Amino acid sequence: MEGYRVGFFLLMDFSFSLSLFRAQSRPGTLSLQRPGSTLGNKTALKTASRTAAGATAGGSARTIRLGSASMFAAGDPTGPLFHTSRLHPDKYAERDALSKPLFQYLYYHEGDVRKAMALCDAVLARRRSGLAASSVDGWWWNAQKARCLIAVGSPREAEPFLRTALQELHHPDVVLLLARIYIKIDQPTAALEVCRQGLERLPNELSLLTQQARILELVGNLAVSVRRYRQISALDPMNTEALACIAVSYFYANQPETALLYYRRILAMGAHSAELYCNIGLCCLYGGQLDLVFPCFQRALRMATASELRADVYYNLSFVALTTGDIHLARRCLRLCIAANGSHASALNNMAVLVARQKQYQKAKSYLQAARTALPTSDEIGHNLKFIENFQ
Repeated sequence: MEGYRVGFFLLMDFSFSLSLFRAQSRPGTLSLQRPGSTLGNKTALKTASRTAAGATAGGSARTIRLGSASMFAAGDPTGPLFHTSRLHPDKYAERDALSKPLFQYLYYHEGDVRKAMALCDAVLARRRSGLAASSVDGWWWNAQKARCLIAVGSPREAEPFLRTALQELHHPDVVLLLARIYIKIDQPTAALEVCRQGLERLPNELSLLTQQARILELVGNLAVSVRRYRQISALDPMNTEALACIAVSYFYANQPETALLYYRRILAMGAHSAELYCNIGLCCLYGGQLDLVFPCFQRALRMATASELRADVYYNLSFVALTTGDIHLARRCLRLCIAANGSHASALNNMAVLVARQKQYQKAKSYLQAARTALPTSDEIGHNLKFIENFQ
């Protein structure tokens, strides 16, 4: 029985001040207040009368309260810039210089998609009625309206707005949003056609080429996807995503030395990540540079902060241990992988294989059942489960 093949990563890229007031008395006098005396009340009345007189001279008490409240709000760095619940979109839609930055603040900073969509509706309604000063940014508001509809889960309703935006201006962002809609509704062929039409109008646009390469990889056309990534790397030699995808293609074509050259090029550009060091370690393993394998994985483990990422690194390290014949290290790595991610189907399957070799078939069956629960579509896990049942 063989375990899962090695998993290979893609590089993607108050201060509070307290003032103490001391009561000052005239020299040579000592003011004491006995319980029940009225001296304190008289002093309080005199102080209150002086405060009221000062308020009358400097302005009303309401003005002082309003000024204090506004100054407190302006001096609070943690408070909101303004309350979005009190925002009236129709009022700000009339101000062309303010409506666009207001939308960006609502959508990107506050995350209030509904209020941002209401602002888009107000601006678009004003433009349709002919009240807008200019219609230069009409495509932009149609695109943002579609963006809001995608965010709220209505991609079908967003398509007409994007088509209208493309008629006004063929912008790459609009093309990418339209391709994103077709991917969401599971129509990758239509998304590829949108990217192709966009590249006819905007040749060598890197964002469209990258989106096209991703969709081709999604549908399984790896050869054409790699050609697109090579075209991207020729246009932008610093594109780490293209370089990493080319390196992956070389790795699975049994050319780990060539893949290692691409990964070292990415490393020289300053892109340090756990995925990158894990890939370099695997390339060194298959390239015969065994002295560099474990240092790369040690650095990958130090840089892996997320539990799922640490689980993947431990799983690949267990494969390295199996390749070098260290079964004890492989078992420990698989246990650490399962501890970091209990639904890691590949680690559960491989752990069942190692346990079955020790003739602990009941424990192996429990591992395989957990693996099948995590990944019910795997044929290998099903085959292993049927095989282990013969020993019961």
